[in-house]
Amino acid sequence: MILLNNVLYKKPNRQFKRRTPLTCVIGAKCAEGCVIVSDTRVLREFEANNESKINILWDKVVSVGEGNTAILDNFSAELAKSKLPSTPDFGKVVKTIEDIAHGLQARYRPRIGKDYEFQALVMGLKNFDDGDPYLRRVYGEGISEEVKDFTIIGHGAPYVTPFFKLFYDNMLSVNALAVLGYFAISLIVFLGLDQTVGFSQLGPEAVVLKPNEGPLFLNPLSKEFLTARNSLSSLKFRFKLVKSIWTAIPQAYQNVDPSLY
Repeated sequence: MILLNNVLYKKPNRQFKRRTPLTCVIGAKCAEGCVIVSDTRVLREFEANNESKINILWDKVVSVGEGNTAILDNFSAELAKSKLPSTPDFGKVVKTIEDIAHGLQARYRPRIGKDYEFQALVMGLKNFDDGDPYLRRVYGEGISEEVKDFTIIGHGAPYVTPFFKLFYDNMLSVNALAVLGYFAISLIVFLGLDQTVGFSQLGPEAVVLKPNEGPLFLNPLSKEFLTARNSLSSLKFRFKLVKSIWTAIPQAYQNVDPSLY
């Protein structure tokens, strides 16, 4: 209430319109390398669409954030404008992304309060052009920590984490980890556990990174994906518990091995 000419007026309510934070992103490491798997659902006003949330920086570094669509748009825009650090290595690259996350939080959190929740994953090679892959979790405060096995960020994390943890094994290949992440996210969508997580007919996006190589998107219709899926046959006693994940997106799995059931 404000007093104007001895008359009380009610101040207009101009609170920021609240939007549900979206996203489910899995980052995992194994003996062979690292992988990031992400859903693709975004909400613009009242329309849900599927868009890539994965950013490839300088053809070498992979980064993806979680939060509402406006925050993710700003994060991607700032990443696109960022310049490659001189004499780049993983430490300088990570600091660049930490600074972007901190700058966005410092700017927008005072304006939208609890609606501003932001984290990101960053993956690259330790010598930038070569070396072993690294995976780090970046917080909105502008700090990061190493991911030693796997981590899951986003609104869908509470649903995906128990399932992915059941299957995770450091000795699996990066392609096999990507397949597990793909099906973990597919499962919560197929069962309707989290309406804020979704993807197109091809399913979630997955990027793998091996030592001394560049990031590579894993196509669910590719031979590499099918080979990795078949390599998980040693886990078939577990897959009997979750048969539905194999048929969550039937267009991608026309040649599923019945013995897995």
